Order: sequence, then structure tokens, then C-alpha cells
Amino acid sequence: MDPNRVFAGIDLSTSRRGLTVALLAPRLDVRSLKRESFDETLGELAECPQITVAIGGPLRPCAPFAEPDPPAEDVRRKGNPRRTRAADGELSRRGISVRRPPGQAGDAPVWMRCGFDLARELAARGFVEGKDACEEPRVLLEAPPTACASVLLGRQPYAREILEGRIQRQLLLLRERVALPDPMDALEELTAHHILSGRMDLKGILGAGELDALLAAFTAWRAHARPDAVTWLGDDADGWICLPGKELLEKYAK
Repeated sequence: MDPNRVFAGIDLSTSRRGLTVALLAPRLDVRSLKRESFDETLGELAECPQITVAIGGPLRPCAPFAEPDPPAEDVRRKGNPRRTRAADGELSRRGISVRRPPGQAGDAPVWMRCGFDLARELAARGFVEGKDACEEPRVLLEAPPTACASVLLGRQPYAREILEGRIQRQLLLLRERVALPDPMDALEELTAHHILSGRMDLKGILGAGELDALLAAFTAWRAHARPDAVTWLGDDADGWICLPGKELLEKYAK
């Protein structure tokens, strides 16, 4: 592996206030973990000659129906059917919740449109998508963090915003040898006084956006360093999702 290659993960959840960007080195040291504006993120990524970028959301709107329209009576009875990407259908069938992209960018939430814009701008700068592109100098892939966490855990994780969910994700990344502080150290310093006074400043436990960005960056690293240990879901029409596991379970329990 090129020692200068960078592995980036992008969390879109705070896109109105900037993107959370994690950069990992080939030995899984954290080179950078910060919130940046869209333009700062685009400039930083575009400057790297050897980089794999994983965005934690869809890269584009859903492709239009390839099959004929359903019969009118079916539409009246069931409502207008929504197009579902092959990858989203596979995740949903296995119990992993997904945010499915609409057919038009204008119908997507702000965070998702931000991902569309970033993917388009990176593609214009020479980034290549697809499950066969991981050896290219500049690679772009989709890695939904909740799905990535589910695959690594073997079950659905706790909610990302709550303390248990943050600790769980950080322990998971630590187990995968990402160079992070042990969140259990922060818990050892927690006392009844901290809880009663409302001063639970748990230093060393990362925020939800930071952890999701790191999960995406780790998936980018694994896709390049251990391509036999990832799974690709999707098709060429709608694109591919990369997950950091060789085999998927039939069902991911809560």
C-alpha cells in the first residue's frame, strides 16, 4: 500500500453547519477529524493525489424505472410506488434501516443533496466510482455508517446520538485498530456528582458525526487494503454501497 494514501470519511448529518471529515493514514492513525465547509472539504480532498473517499449517504438520486409503469388500478390501490435501489432493498431485507434517495435531487433532504453535490464535484475532478475502482488513484464510494456499524457488530447498533451508541461505535473502531482513545477511560472518571450536577463532560468520547465519519473512512481503508473483506451491494444503474464485512447476515437483530 502506498504510505501516502489517504482514506477519508464524510458525515453529512450536519451539512447545514458544515461536513464532518475524518482522514485516516494507511496504519489507521487519525490524520484529521474536523468539521469543514463544503468548499474546504472539496478543496482538501481534491488536493490528495492518492485517496479513497467514502461518503456516508447516496451519491446521486435514484435512477428512473427501467420497467413499464404499473397498471393504473395498482397505483390507485397502493399509491404511486417508490423506486428502490437494489442496495437499499438488500439492506432493508436484512433489517438495516436506510434513507432511500428520491428520483429527483430537489425532493431529497438537505444533507442528501449535499452528498449529491460533493459526489458530482469529486467526479469532475477525476474520482472514480464502482466496486472495481479501488486501485485507482482517486476513488469515491458510498458507505452508510449505520449499515457499516451493523455489519461490524453483527447486530444493529444503538442510536448514534445517545451515549451508549457513541461508546459502542468508538469501541468498535478501537477493536478494528483505528487509533482512538478508549471511551471506557472516560467512564471511569464519571462520578455521581457529575451526573447530579449535569456536568458530564466526557472527554475522550467522540461525537456522533465524528464517529460516523470515522466508520466511513475505515470502510474506505478496508475496501483498498482488504478488498476480500468487504461486500458490495447494488448495481451499475444505481451505484454500489460498500460494507466492511466479507459476508452479511440474513438478519441484523436489534
